[in-house]
Amino acid sequence: MKKLSIFFLALVGLLLIGTASAAAVIVTIPSGSFGSGAKATIPVTVSGASNLGAMDLTITYDPAILKFSKAELGDLPTNGLVEGNEAQPGVAKISFADTKGISGDGTLLKVTFDVVGSKGASTTLNAVAKAYGLDLKDIPATTKGGTITVSQPKSGIETAVILLAIGLGVVVFAKRRD
Repeated sequence: MKKLSIFFLALVGLLLIGTASAAAVIVTIPSGSFGSGAKATIPVTVSGASNLGAMDLTITYDPAILKFSKAELGDLPTNGLVEGNEAQPGVAKISFADTKGISGDGTLLKVTFDVVGSKGASTTLNAVAKAYGLDLKDIPATTKGGTITVSQPKSGIETAVILLAIGLGVVVFAKRRD
């Protein structure tokens, strides 16, 4: 009987551990390419959120390539608030809260950077997230960072050539219809 009780307690313990690890949220910052001088808006997505009430997110990057501009709510929050700042060059700190809690997968935040680096430069976006449930208990969080590469900015001449080509295409199409 005593062995059965110990076995039962061990089984319940394993089930609880499995439930706790299943409640982890995955925070992902994708890679991208942006022209020098551009505004780079990066979606921060979550997967596996369950009653996510708040999150503190720290993103580190090379300040010679990016400068933090702002953080906004993504599509997933329904009643959220977000605040972000550049704590020091190369370190953005963002805090998020939602009084109704978030469950599911989607874009939690949109973080905008000014691209100050020159063509060919790149930086990793490393992230550390601390997540909390509506009950203010910790939720395990795993982060996946991305890489931002500075691409060639489009010049005014390139844009004019593209618009001219589109215009010519419209004229040719209209002439063929006649």
